[in-house]
Amino acid sequence: MSTTQPTSAAKAIAIVAIVLGGLVATGSAVSAAASTVASASVHTTSRSLPVTGVDALDVDLSAGALRVEFADVDDARLTVTSGVRADQWTMRRDGAELVVRTPEGPFRWWPGWWGGNGNGSAVLLLPQSLQGLDAALDLSAGSLTANGDFGRLQLSAGAGQLTVRGSADQITTDMSAGRANLRLADVRSADLTVSAGDLDAVFTGAQPQRVKLSASAGSMQVSVPRGDYTVTADTSAGSFDNRIGSTPGASSTVEVDVSAGRVILDAAG
Repeated sequence: MSTTQPTSAAKAIAIVAIVLGGLVATGSAVSAAASTVASASVHTTSRSLPVTGVDALDVDLSAGALRVEFADVDDARLTVTSGVRADQWTMRRDGAELVVRTPEGPFRWWPGWWGGNGNGSAVLLLPQSLQGLDAALDLSAGSLTANGDFGRLQLSAGAGQLTVRGSADQITTDMSAGRANLRLADVRSADLTVSAGDLDAVFTGAQPQRVKLSASAGSMQVSVPRGDYTVTADTSAGSFDNRIGSTPGASSTVEVDVSAGRVILDAAG
């Protein structure tokens, strides 16, 4: 009876298989451990602040996710769910202004390991009595959603997703990147600027008195309430698609300036 000795090639294959198996097992163990650490580090903090005399909101979101809503609460309430940085979000009074800030530093961009969403996610609840306040919302990265009625609304985005629904008396936007989705009623004046990114705005209710659209890059689609508008356009590059026509002498005006990118103007509904 003869015994076949394993060849050098067979030995090599067996060794490689053993090594790969060990690496896979080690990777699985590390992944499981990281997941356990991340889950254990996630926690929620909540804080409240009296808002008597407040007439403006200033939010600067450097990363993470924030939702702003009006609710049946007596004070402003900020609830944050995050990893090691949950207690580093700040909410304070600056005179008649309510100021909300996210943490700065190296970990604000690091998802997964320390709680899954950089600075985490937060909900800001405002008393119903503050409906109609002025608001400045600045988004650098992540996502920011606001629902409610505002007076003067100032929006800026460097990246991420910005979503606003409700109403506003006046609105200005400055989009350098990212995406913005606006659904607002009874806007009297709108000044929308896009230098990059994508802006989709729908205005309903009362017809605005003045709309100014400026695009140096990116794309912008704006829907206005049906009615007569005097539309003027200066297009040096890119394209402007006017789907509402123009009525010279109309009291409502739309001024369009396109140096690059694309602007679409149509009727809401």
